[in-house]
Amino acid sequence: MPRDPIGAGAGGSPIILEPMARRALYGWLLLGGAALAIAGVLALLLAVARTPGVETWFPWSEQSAFRKVLVSHVVFAFVLWFWAMLGGLAVAARGNGRVGTMGLVLAIIGAAVVLVTALIGRGEPVLSNYVPVLTDSVFLGGLGLFALGVALPAGHLLIHPPRHHPPLATGIVAAGAIFLMAALCFVLAWRGLPEGADPFGHMDTLFWGAGHLLQFVYTALLLTAWQVLGGQAFPAAPLNRDAWRLVCALLVIAAVPGPVLYMVHIGSPEELRGSFTQLYVYGLPIPVAAMAIATIIRIWQGPRDWRSPAFLGVILSLAQFLFGGLLGIFADGTDTRTPAHYHAEIGAVNLALIGLIFALLLPALRREGAVNRAVRLQFWIYGVGQAIASLGLFMAGAEGVGRKIAGAAQGLDTLTKKVDMGLAGGGGAFAVVGGVLFIWLLLRRLLAVEPR
Repeated sequence: MPRDPIGAGAGGSPIILEPMARRALYGWLLLGGAALAIAGVLALLLAVARTPGVETWFPWSEQSAFRKVLVSHVVFAFVLWFWAMLGGLAVAARGNGRVGTMGLVLAIIGAAVVLVTALIGRGEPVLSNYVPVLTDSVFLGGLGLFALGVALPAGHLLIHPPRHHPPLATGIVAAGAIFLMAALCFVLAWRGLPEGADPFGHMDTLFWGAGHLLQFVYTALLLTAWQVLGGQAFPAAPLNRDAWRLVCALLVIAAVPGPVLYMVHIGSPEELRGSFTQLYVYGLPIPVAAMAIATIIRIWQGPRDWRSPAFLGVILSLAQFLFGGLLGIFADGTDTRTPAHYHAEIGAVNLALIGLIFALLLPALRREGAVNRAVRLQFWIYGVGQAIASLGLFMAGAEGVGRKIAGAAQGLDTLTKKVDMGLAGGGGAFAVVGGVLFIWLLLRRLLAVEPR
C-alpha cells in the first residue's frame, strides 16, 4: 500500500501516512477551515459592533444578542478550530486512518449540531470561562460529539505511538493525553454537582478545571509547532530530542493533578478553583520558558528566511506570544485587559498552526502550491491586526472598560475610551482580513483538483 512521508523536522524520522490516513487528515483540515470561516464572519460582526457609533447599525440593543454571537464566535474560533487541528495532527502523527475518519465523522456531526443550535437561537448565552456555551442540552451534545471525535485519533495515538517518536508525534501525544484529562475533569465536575442542581447554572464550575487543562493542550500545540517548524527553518530544531521529550513530559506531569483534584479535594468550590489557578501558574512557565528561550537562540543564530512559511510561523508566533505575556502581567480579570492578553496568546497559537499547515500538512497532502506573496501576507496581516486589537483592548481596559459587554454598556464616556475601542475594532477587522486570506488560501488548495 503506498505511503506518503511527512517531514518531521530536524532529528526526526519522516512520519508515514497511508492513503486512508491522508484522506482523514484532509477532512480534518477542511473541518478546521470551515470552523474558522464561520468564526470569521461572527468576529467581523463583533469587531464592528464594539466600534463606537457603528454598533447602532445592527440590532444589538440587548446584551443577550451580542453575547449569543460572542459565544458562537468563541466556540468556533477558539474551541472547534483548535480541537480540529488536534484531531488532524493526531492523524498526521502516524494515526490510524480508519480511527481518524470515524472521529472526523463524529466531529462534523457535532459541529453541525452546534451551528444549527446557535442559528435557531436556542438557549441563553453563558459566558463561562474557557468554553462559553448556550443553555441548551443539544448545544452541549454537539460539543460532546466533537470532543469524542477528537478523542478517538488522540487516544489511538497514545495507545499506538510511532516507534521512532519524531518531534511532531511527541508533542501531539502530550497534547492528546492532556486533552483526555481535560475531558475527564469535565465529567468529574459534572458528577460533583449537587443532586438536583441545574447544570446550566454551573457552567463556569463545570468548565473551570477542564478549561485550565485545555490551556495546557493549546500550549502543547504551540510548542510543538515551534519545535517542528524550527527544525525546518533552521539547521536544527530549537531543542534536541531528549530536551524536547522532557518539555512534553513536564507539560503532561503538570496537568496530571487536574483530575486528581476532583477525586481528592474536600474543600470549598472556591478552594478547588484556586487549586486549578495555581496549577496553571506553576505548571506552564517552566516548559514554555525553556522552549521560548531555545527558539529565540535559534532565531538569533539564523538563518532568517523571511520568505519561508516555517520561519514566519515561528518568529511571528513567538513575538505575539511574548507580547500577550507582557499584557497578561497587568490583567486582573475584570476589564478588557484580560481579553487583550488572551487574544494575543490565541493569535500566537493561530500563527503557529498556520505555519504548520503551510510548511508541513499541505505539502504532505501534495497541495502546498507556491509560496507567493499572499501566503506570506496572511501571517503579517493577521498577526499585526491581532496585535493592534489586543493593544486597543488593553488600553481601554486600563481606562476601566469592562469585558464581555458591548454598546452603551461599555461606558465609553471619554474620548480616550472611544479611541481605544476604535483601535480594538479596527485591529480586529484587520485581523479578520488576514484570517479570511488564510481561509481562502487553505480552502483553495484543499478544494483544488487533487494532483496525481
